[in-house]
Amino acid sequence: MKKKLKSFFSINTIVIMSFALAACGGNETTSSKNQATEEQKPVELKFGSWTPETHHTQINAFEPWAKLVEEETEGLIKVAVQGGSVLGGSQSTLQDVSGGVYDIGYTVAQYYPDTPLFKMTVLDLPFAFVNAEDHYEKKVKVAQRFVDEFVKDEFGKMGIKLLGVYSSDPLAIFSTEPIKSAEDLKGKKILQQGANWAPIIKEWGGIPVSVTIEDLYTSLDRGTLDVSLYATAGAYSTKIYEPAPYFTNIPISGVSAIAMMNIDKYNSLSPELQKRIDEEYAPKLMELWQGSFLSTMNDAVDKLAAEIKGKGEVIDPTADAVESFMAPAEGVWKQWIEEANSKGYDGQALMDGFLKIMEEEGVEPPFDI
Repeated sequence: MKKKLKSFFSINTIVIMSFALAACGGNETTSSKNQATEEQKPVELKFGSWTPETHHTQINAFEPWAKLVEEETEGLIKVAVQGGSVLGGSQSTLQDVSGGVYDIGYTVAQYYPDTPLFKMTVLDLPFAFVNAEDHYEKKVKVAQRFVDEFVKDEFGKMGIKLLGVYSSDPLAIFSTEPIKSAEDLKGKKILQQGANWAPIIKEWGGIPVSVTIEDLYTSLDRGTLDVSLYATAGAYSTKIYEPAPYFTNIPISGVSAIAMMNIDKYNSLSPELQKRIDEEYAPKLMELWQGSFLSTMNDAVDKLAAEIKGKGEVIDPTADAVESFMAPAEGVWKQWIEEANSKGYDGQALMDGFLKIMEEEGVEPPFDI
């Protein structure tokens, strides 16, 4: 906020300045701009991350973005990034950011089914993007368009400013024992990534288990989980291949998420800083974030194969095995419409909008809903 200036000019000074201003004419605007810049207090933005410091997004996106913002604003904005859930865990990010515990964060839509973020979970319906050759880029485009059309107006009501939309890379199966088909999942304790997955896991004959992402490694190591559905690049960064050295390479739709800022913090900034965040810094953050997934997921499979050599196995399932994994999913898509209706939304309209955007972006839906 700008400081209110106190008048300290004498009468004589005012007279002198009047002549000076009259003589200089056009310099008044430049002087005012310089004065505004000088009066803008430096701003520190706390960026809370629940992924570990070793995660690729931390290294490739969050830290470089913080440095870029500070350099380009000449220290006017400083972003303090804190990883490893020090400021708050993955299950409380929305409350933490909207409540001002920290200023910038991110969350997965599936974690908040009782908020308007539920509408975004249609993007994560199982196997939605399995047929897309360029899965990640197409999913991000579909997600951005869907959020703009169906969710964007809800963010202010939740106390947050939307900075951008992103997705994890496609999920795969990581396990403590070989998983070659759905038959091998019977009796296994399987990470439930979101509510959409509970009925599928049960159809597989597995046992859905909810644990936080921060506890995933420990849960696999201690036997709380036998199987995890997790993104390949993230699995490499967090080293879950150590307790779960079997990797079934089946691309399952990634997880949609948002980056956000506390709305009060955003509104406290000058219009100039708000504009720069909207037009420069938020887009740059998403460019780095999405770029991190793209750059790491392409060679994650090779890196994982090297790490688990002699300890586990990379499994490429047969076409029939893929069908066995996908078999229960169509019913879940139909159930999603009913659940959306029960929450007061028009489930069919949301589904139709999602499918329409998918088709326009060149993605063939796996089911006719």
